[in-house]
Amino acid sequence: MAVMDEFKEEREALKHGTPKEKFTYFMDYYKWHVIIAVTVVIAAIFTIRGILNRKETALSICLLNTIELDASGYNEEFAKTLGLDTDKYELFFDAETWIDLDALDETTFANSQKMMARLAAGELDVMITDTDSITNYSYQDDFFTMEDLLTPEQYQKYQPYFYYIDRKTYEEWHEYISDPDNLLYDADSYDFPDPRKPGEMASPVAVGIFLDDCPDLRECYHFKSDDVVFSVFANSSHTETALQYLEYLMPEE
Repeated sequence: MAVMDEFKEEREALKHGTPKEKFTYFMDYYKWHVIIAVTVVIAAIFTIRGILNRKETALSICLLNTIELDASGYNEEFAKTLGLDTDKYELFFDAETWIDLDALDETTFANSQKMMARLAAGELDVMITDTDSITNYSYQDDFFTMEDLLTPEQYQKYQPYFYYIDRKTYEEWHEYISDPDNLLYDADSYDFPDPRKPGEMASPVAVGIFLDDCPDLRECYHFKSDDVVFSVFANSSHTETALQYLEYLMPEE
């Protein structure tokens, strides 16, 4: 008997079957169709709900190689300072990204890839980290220069705290890492100039600000060293809010 004929006979007999027989038949033939359909509908509902409920990011801050101690109150106070509508906007503080270039383990590799993807997508505004951790990014043109970012008044105010890179060293370093023999370069072993001594540089450029006088911040986060730097990513779309955060970190005395 042809398959279609057999199928028709089963359907005809089922018309006079009991509810249990009909349910069993339905589950035998359509169970996976139903499961897949329900799964798709549930996924669609959660996706739509996530889009509708998603808040716009007012500022995204990466505290690289940092351990959060108790920063909730400190960060909430900044939101109040901004007058932020927390129903529509959020401040994103990432103190979970750890990149140890000395270890080069799976965590470092995964976080490095994640960081590059987030930078490419323009999802990060500010980086706060120790000087060793920020060197690799500052010598890749990842940050605004202070000349381009700050007003003349702000430039004068923060100039004593500037973190500098040397443009000449930048060119030499990129030539160094472009050499196939230096694919596994070690940024820690490269001779970068002291970022606090622009006078010893051939072509100094300020790309960050040392957070020397920020006791409240240090009570909330543990950093690898005492030298902590604030920088704004060059593709940030929230520079005004980033500078408001800087003022919050370093208020007028």
